[in-house]
Amino acid sequence: MAASIKWTKAALEKLPAHVKGAKSSNYEVTDPSTAGLKLQIGVTGRKFFWFRYTYRGEKCSVRIGEFGPLSIDQARAKAMEHRATLDLGGNPQELRLQLKAMPLVSEFVEDYMAQAKLTKITYKNDQAKFRDYILPAIGHLRLGDVTQKDIQLLLGSQKDKLANSTINRIHALLSVFFNLAVSYKKIKESPCANMKKLKEANKKERFLTSDQVREILAMAQLDMNRVAANAISALILTGLRREEILRSRHEHLDLEKKSLFLPKTKSGKSRHVALNDAALQIFKSTPRIDGSPWIFPGKDPMKPLNNPTKAWHRILAAAGVERCRLHDCRHTFASLLVNAGATLYQVQLLLGHASNATTQRYAHLSTSTLRDTSQMVANLVS
Repeated sequence: MAASIKWTKAALEKLPAHVKGAKSSNYEVTDPSTAGLKLQIGVTGRKFFWFRYTYRGEKCSVRIGEFGPLSIDQARAKAMEHRATLDLGGNPQELRLQLKAMPLVSEFVEDYMAQAKLTKITYKNDQAKFRDYILPAIGHLRLGDVTQKDIQLLLGSQKDKLANSTINRIHALLSVFFNLAVSYKKIKESPCANMKKLKEANKKERFLTSDQVREILAMAQLDMNRVAANAISALILTGLRREEILRSRHEHLDLEKKSLFLPKTKSGKSRHVALNDAALQIFKSTPRIDGSPWIFPGKDPMKPLNNPTKAWHRILAAAGVERCRLHDCRHTFASLLVNAGATLYQVQLLLGHASNATTQRYAHLSTSTLRDTSQMVANLVS
């Protein structure tokens, strides 16, 4: 059989299968224009491209792929890549083994979640995003094979289903995920690098008035679910996040110092929260169940209250207040503080914002307070 022929698609297609019963299981044809590139033909007639080379005195080979699905030009391009690796002192075979050893996205998620559970109170939200959106799209790919186009397709496929803000949260998770892979030296760079997020049509934040808050607190005292109603009152009077209130424990409440200890916040850090008298009274008045560590226990006293949304809507209706989100209690707490003259720095400390940039959303509320402060100068010079 000819060991070297001019490579054309027609010529390679005409090559016969290797003779059955021969001493060898295949034969090879060399590409006359690309050093090291061979086409191997077996007894079944299937043809595979190989790159053969010598590395540090040893003969080595790397399979490139099957002729047909892979064209001659593609095989030559791959052979040239391997040749370049050799010229730079590398071993194409080792590189291939490294790629094979690279974990799948679905496998590296386990490493990410182990890290997230240590640092994020909201790690379950990440779990849900991986399960619902990320793994179905790219879970089967190896980390190093994920391209920016894959990320764009993943995010783009959700545009008709999710709000831009939710898609941006998935984008942010992917960025953190692949940055972790870079820090673990699994990949050289993140496929999310330099990708822009979508513009968000932010919903207008709802700020309840002091009169509305008083009415809500009054109706909460009359609600059928005392525990849920007290948890809602605590949200309004502390400005804490829902999970921070629902997961508060008796051992972390210091009545003498009037403070609540949060062992793990959204940022993964702990902090002490100063409680005002009204909030302290809510904590004191909540019925305590023997054996339960939770200040606001659920139906199962060994578990915290899960979701007081039904009670929240019931209380709003009783108070004659238009429906809004539970999270608006946090915005309302901040707005009442600012309008009462508190500085943004004080608001930042009470809300537990890691960055003052987050607190800046309340800056516009302090206009009247700043105007009153400015008026002090006018009063002095008039």
